[in-house]
Amino acid sequence: MTTAEPTLDRRELLESMVRALGRRHEVLDAIIKANDRDGAQAAVQQLLEIPADHVEAVLALPLWRLNQEDLRGIQKELEDVNSALDWIAPAEKEVRLRPFTDSDTDRGLYRDRATEPRADGSTLHAADEVDAAIVAGLARIADESAAWFVAEDPASEDGRAVGLVVGELVNGEVEVRLWVCRDCRSQGFGTSALKQVRRELAAFFPGVNLVVRTPIGTPK
Repeated sequence: MTTAEPTLDRRELLESMVRALGRRHEVLDAIIKANDRDGAQAAVQQLLEIPADHVEAVLALPLWRLNQEDLRGIQKELEDVNSALDWIAPAEKEVRLRPFTDSDTDRGLYRDRATEPRADGSTLHAADEVDAAIVAGLARIADESAAWFVAEDPASEDGRAVGLVVGELVNGEVEVRLWVCRDCRSQGFGTSALKQVRRELAAFFPGVNLVVRTPIGTPK
């Protein structure tokens, strides 16, 4: 195991916890409506789209920690972990971001994401709905209420695409969703893309709070 791997694992857990605390009212509603612990686990996992072991950490979180101070504390720890990754993340896993375009290549990348099964077997879109979702997304980009990016591997000869990052302006906040191609995961691409897109979106939406939600989902 490399030095970066435990830090990456911790970062992913912290992101899940921040997401859970940020949506704590929805999490509590999902738990209350469940029939048993298994049902609560499934409901929270579907709501937050996080790994099963992260769901266990959310369910084990004491109620007294559902406050603004603890949320800020976890966010600060997440910032510290991301800062540490600046030093230990392998340089060959850096990504290059470019705007999403109405091209066959980018449409195919979005289609791969939209039709990939989630943990519960569902997909973001049915296969026959993907083209309409792309058209709607491009319209939001034109209206400057969204910014989509393709993450590329600059170390590859052809600059292959390794994922998508989507920023959507929703209720005065920018929801950021990240998706990495299946064969490119656990290699540091997601970490690099997430750090870079924060700078890009801060320029696109100055002064607007960024809320990271992974993987990519539909704007609400």
